[in-house]
Amino acid sequence: MPRRERAVEEFKVSELPDFTGGTDPKAYLEWERQIDRMFEFKNLDDEQCCKYVILKLRNGASLWYESFKTRRVRAGKAKITSWHVLKLKLRKRYVPTTHRLTTYRKITDLTQGRLSVLEYINKFENLPLMEDLVEDEDIRMARFLRGLNLNIAHVVELHNYSDFDTLCSMCLKVETQGKTKVTTTYGENGRNWKNENNSRASATGNTTEPKTISASSSAIKPPAAKENSYTQIRCFKCQGFGHFKNACPNQRTITLREAVECRDELF
Repeated sequence: MPRRERAVEEFKVSELPDFTGGTDPKAYLEWERQIDRMFEFKNLDDEQCCKYVILKLRNGASLWYESFKTRRVRAGKAKITSWHVLKLKLRKRYVPTTHRLTTYRKITDLTQGRLSVLEYINKFENLPLMEDLVEDEDIRMARFLRGLNLNIAHVVELHNYSDFDTLCSMCLKVETQGKTKVTTTYGENGRNWKNENNSRASATGNTTEPKTISASSSAIKPPAAKENSYTQIRCFKCQGFGHFKNACPNQRTITLREAVECRDELF
């Protein structure tokens, strides 16, 4: 038995995903890509692919195909036997032109922003796949650099790159080097003194964080000399110690003679 016929016999219709129609163009395009991968793996011809696809149309998609086939019969047109032709008809029905224009706008306006380089690359490559867009390699690289953050794009533009894969590798390397420089701090002698101090502190069980001082322990006591000078303050009203006349708690008024005697005792 020829190899192609043996591959067709081993193929099961249940292995293919169903398509039920709907209004989501992304769902149809994803189903179409899955179908094409299966056909490529099984090595089927275009006519066989068309027959299998018709069997996998369900619900709304099946009703659309029956109506489409009836209109072709009434118009005197031949039956569709090519998967390539049927694919175009399905796209026209389930992928509106507005979706294609929206995808073009998303591709044009795509920028890196807060995305990492890897996330930006994945998003950059997935958008054209949604519409099977094919563009020149140079235009593709120019569009990629236009949406890249300037701190990475300016460094990459100083180097030579010949294809898109090399450009992506350079961008990933520049991003990694930039993160390393930001997270590393160096002392005057060029060594990472901050990490050294942390490692020494962890080895001895001590931390480099400053200790918090309570309000009671941080209170500074006045020197003894100041305490003695404070106790030598004498009130001119009651001749007592430790306060002035305006803050005197004693209501007694002394005579001039008593004040003179108190002064003589001091000197």
